[in-house]
Amino acid sequence: MAERAAHLVDRVFPPVAVRQWVLSLPHGIRYVLAWDHILCRAVVGVFMRAVLGFLRRRARERHDVANGRGGAVAMIQRFGAALNVNIHVHALVVDGVYAEDGSGGLCFHPATPPTDEEMDELLDTIVRRIHRLLARRGVVDGGEHGPDRWAEEAPVLAGLADASVQGRVALGPRAGAETRRCGRSLELLSLSSPRRGPCHASQDGFDLHAGVVVPGRDRARLERVCRYALRPPVRTSGSV
Repeated sequence: MAERAAHLVDRVFPPVAVRQWVLSLPHGIRYVLAWDHILCRAVVGVFMRAVLGFLRRRARERHDVANGRGGAVAMIQRFGAALNVNIHVHALVVDGVYAEDGSGGLCFHPATPPTDEEMDELLDTIVRRIHRLLARRGVVDGGEHGPDRWAEEAPVLAGLADASVQGRVALGPRAGAETRRCGRSLELLSLSSPRRGPCHASQDGFDLHAGVVVPGRDRARLERVCRYALRPPVRTSGSV
């Protein structure tokens, strides 16, 4: 984790602003992607093309930048805070586009933060494209109403995965009940009056957040963000 984060900072990301985009998915889609890594990568591709296309269009429409190109590094995280199955995507995206400057070089055109309306429109595009992808791959409504071939092949493992995705107990006398967590009362309190923050959109179980942006010269903070996105499910004694 630390070595990869250092490599991204030293060798991959240029000294420009980088924004973190995080896409969370409905339970049914998380369950399907937990079994199908090829489909999971395809969903990430849909997500990245939508975000990079959004940045190119804004640069063209607002600043008359033709043929702008961005860049991103996407990481699939397969776990949640409770070590449950929670497939979601962290993408570190160059916050703007590069375009030729007329003299054979490249010029960076920084982006402004997306508005609430732009976030809603972008998430709507991502949701529609993911559903089209799932339909092409034979997955109906994120797998919630389609055939579950994983339950047929490995019913016990599929049951455990389904319970983990939903945050429920899989076995024993409390099977089907919600898992108990330390600090649950504080969690419920914070969820009782949800507030929409900047660069945030939600729709039908999908959630898109882009509120974290690292200035171009703050390489130490960028490395911390990279480490966070690359972190393993369980911290080892030597990890930070």
